[in-house]
Amino acid sequence: MSGRLQSDPLFQGLTRPTMILGVSYMYFVINALVSMITFINLQSFQVLFVVAPTVHLIGYLICLKEPRAIELVLIKLNKGYKCINRGFHGYTNSYDPY
Repeated sequence: MSGRLQSDPLFQGLTRPTMILGVSYMYFVINALVSMITFINLQSFQVLFVVAPTVHLIGYLICLKEPRAIELVLIKLNKGYKCINRGFHGYTNSYDPY
């Protein structure tokens, strides 16, 4: 053995998230929401032909590098922000006002 780790293409296919048109399913839903909100606010179908492909292209470029990038960002946002006074409490997330 040469000491190199060999990977099977089947393993990569089984561990990738569900993809729609090259982006993850979660990003596809976010793209649809952003496009629909833009359409509702501007009331023009022509905007959909500009906004949706642009947002999709951005997501496609992100998902080429890391397919689960959007899920990772959502997990980070769900963990919560750091507390303002954490330096006073030894750099822990304490919500004590004193």
